[in-house]
Amino acid sequence: MYSTTHWESCNESEPTSGFVKPEDFVISNGFTDFSIVSSRGYSLLVRAKRSGRWWVLKGLKEEYREDSVYRALLQKEYEIACQLHHSMVVSAISLEEVEELGACIVMEWIDGLTLKEWLAQGGHTRRERRHVADMLIETLAYVHSRQTQHRDLKPSNIMLTRNWQYLKLIDFGLSDTDSHAILKQPAGTPRYMSPEQMQTAVADVRNDIYSIGVILQQMDLGLRYHYLINRCVQPIDRRYQNAQELLNSMHSTEGRIKKTLAWTGMLIVAALLILFGWQLWRSKGQGDRLAEQNVFYQQEQKAQQQQM
Repeated sequence: MYSTTHWESCNESEPTSGFVKPEDFVISNGFTDFSIVSSRGYSLLVRAKRSGRWWVLKGLKEEYREDSVYRALLQKEYEIACQLHHSMVVSAISLEEVEELGACIVMEWIDGLTLKEWLAQGGHTRRERRHVADMLIETLAYVHSRQTQHRDLKPSNIMLTRNWQYLKLIDFGLSDTDSHAILKQPAGTPRYMSPEQMQTAVADVRNDIYSIGVILQQMDLGLRYHYLINRCVQPIDRRYQNAQELLNSMHSTEGRIKKTLAWTGMLIVAALLILFGWQLWRSKGQGDRLAEQNVFYQQEQKAQQQQM
């Protein structure tokens, strides 16, 4: 069993930019059943069990563990992630020293697929894809409301639970906030980065708006989302200012569509009623003419009989 020492917890201290002194550590329950989930860049993700529950430990590869810059990156990620309390944002529980792994962020284990894997499966209806897109926009609106920029939005950093009903936004390793003054640098994944994000270290939520526009383009959501996507990928001054504005626009678009459908339905009903009335009037006119013809025919027959 690996032993752990408690470093920092969301509920016990305010975020700092430095490191907690070793003498402040307290002993916590150990982790067991370690298995590597992912190893890329400078990060190492390990699944482990504690207190009968699975967790994810995000730490540093061995060659980076004593580097102050990478340790600071890990602590900054923890400080940002632990301030986000939303059902569709991965929960960061604590920052701990784990024997043989070093400093690790302890996070909830999510049993599911990344959005990249889910889309690659295929076979999902447009309604299902729209449900996922709506959850993503709603989640990002919450993150932006916390003055936080994700800065690395992409399908592999978005997870869906096994029944795809719930979304989880993960990996805040490149995230930034206005309150942090350290490690300001351009960051992201080129395919999803806005043009200006590649050139400046200044974090801006509109960078996330561009990224989500690219993601939505890949989800084949239909005409309803065409305007939203187009505005997301515009030059920065013409984009949505944040995800809440995007969310409001989405709801407004849905409202307009519902009103349009309602008016269309009313027009169709009115047209059918007019057509039915016209047909009724036409049938009545034909009946009147037939009756007149019948009366005329009877009068003619009567006149002929009198002449005889």
